[in-house]
Amino acid sequence: MIGKYNSFKEIDQDLKILALEREINKEYTKYSIQELKTYFYPFNLIRSFDGFVVKVVIPLILTKVFKKKRLSQ
Repeated sequence: MIGKYNSFKEIDQDLKILALEREINKEYTKYSIQELKTYFYPFNLIRSFDGFVVKVVIPLILTKVFKKKRLSQ
């Protein structure tokens, strides 16, 4: 953007650019909201939770079980 303008044509050009940038930002926001809604669908939440269980909870449980077995031997 130019700080000083020499003609109305330059002002109009910058206003058109700003209007286009605003439209791009609106569309990006709409897309982001749709992505967020998709992420929070129940099926996707369950699938994410399954991944958490497989990666974190099961190894934690197995570690505790094997530690108890070692202590009892």
